[in-house]
Order: sequence, then C-alpha cells, then structure tokens
Amino acid sequence: MEILIIKPMWPEDERFFLERKSIGNEYIFIHTLTELSVMLDGKFVTMPSGSVICFAPSSYQCIKASGGSLVHDWMHLSPDFGEIAKEYSFETGKIYTLSDDSFVTKLMQEAELEKLNGGLFANKICELKVREIIAKIMRSETSGKKDKEIPPSVRAAFSTARSKIHLEYSKPWNIESMAELVHLSPSRFFSIYKTIFGISPKNDLLNIRMEHAKMLLLGGNIPVKGVAEMTGYTNVYHFIRAFKLYTGKTPGKYCKTEYPKDKDPKNLHFDLIIQKGEHQNEK
Repeated sequence: MEILIIKPMWPEDERFFLERKSIGNEYIFIHTLTELSVMLDGKFVTMPSGSVICFAPSSYQCIKASGGSLVHDWMHLSPDFGEIAKEYSFETGKIYTLSDDSFVTKLMQEAELEKLNGGLFANKICELKVREIIAKIMRSETSGKKDKEIPPSVRAAFSTARSKIHLEYSKPWNIESMAELVHLSPSRFFSIYKTIFGISPKNDLLNIRMEHAKMLLLGGNIPVKGVAEMTGYTNVYHFIRAFKLYTGKTPGKYCKTEYPKDKDPKNLHFDLIIQKGEHQNEK
C-alpha cells in the first residue's frame, strides 16, 4: 500500500466546496478538525469535529465547509488500501466519530515527514502509520461510546465550541472563556468536554498549538518568537518550555532533526535572542 498524497492540518476558507463525480481508483481518507458537510445518500450530513470518513475508488465525493473555515487532514491511498480496510472491518462511506482523535493528525504528520524524507523502508513505515490509524479508529468504534448519556444537542454544541477553539488556537483561551461558549460553569464544561472527546480542554488546545508550531517551524522563515505569538504564547520562553515538553526537543533542535532532507535548512531563521533563550532552557 502507498500513500499517494498526504496533507495534514490543511486549511480551507468558508467558501470551500469540492465535488467529484468519481474519485478514480484511489481511496480518499479525511479527518476533520472542524465541522465538515459531506454528501451521503443524496443529502448533506454534518461531520462533527474529530470525525473521519473514507471514500472508496470510483465513488462520488461532495464535501463543503460547514458554516465557517475548515481544517482537515486528508490523504489519497493506493487501491490496495482496500485490503487493510477489510482486515480491520473499516467501512468506506461511513462517518466515524472519535472520542479522542488526536492520534490521527499526529500519525499523519509523521507519515508526511517519512514521505518527504524518503529513505529505506519509508513506504513501509507510512503503511504502518496508516494501519495504526485504522486500527485505533476501529478499536474506538468497538469499545463502545462513553458519552451515550449526553444528549445529541449537547454533543453538537461542544463540537461547535471545539471547532472554534481549534480554529482560533492563537487566542488566549482559558477554561472560563471556553466554558462561556456553551454557557456552562468551568467545572461542568471540563467534565463534559473530557467525556465527549477523551481529552481535557487544556491538553486538546495544547496539542493543536504544538502541531501548528511544528508546521510553522518546518516551513522556515519564521523566527521562534513569531511562532510563539502565532500559537498563542505571549512569552517565548513559556513556548519553548511547552514545545520541549511536547516534542522532547527545543524548537531549534526539532528543526535540525525533523527538517526534510531535500529542503535547505538555511531558510530557517531564528533570532539570536531566542537561540540564547533555548540554550538557557536546555541547561
């Protein structure tokens, strides 16, 4: 099996609309971090934040942004992905809503780096990443929902709130401002959020910020201080500390070890002050 194209954390504006009469001989896998409208059985259905769907070869595909900007992970897979889907009883054309979906973006970003870097066994490693994604989706599906007692209207409200937080991750969110989105007390909001999504609001926001930070750093031309500000940190040293706790590396070391080999690392610019701050934090 081969990943033909892969684009994690791909943004689109509120006007996004895509229709394919037939997607050809590929499988198209989508994981949405915000709400997404998808045409199923002749009508649009809203995929909540944190859900996935896979379109089979030759199938009809019609998707559009659902009332706002869109952030999603997507990849095109070779026809023999069907064997993997069958092995794990993973159905195409079905929306899978996950209580904890953070692993999908993480594994897809790892697969993208493997594909960019190439090297021995890169395709096999990418296949293993895809297998892990599908296996974890199906394990979540068969383990039963923990949030059955939560009314659909409440889950929908939390899904909308989560989408807003994910899209506006650079804002100075705290538990109080998040809770205001659904008109609940902070403690009640925290409890329901973790029940639905399998992760605390704080850690969910941290994951989004750090994943965006990794992309911005690898994109080059943005100093660490700029990346910190773009991901919601007013203090660059707090950002460096959080990034190191999340990745095990400072921003500078992360770029040196993770930057694609076919790119020119001299395009990565870091302020001297920030570099000094990194060294201080490493001691």
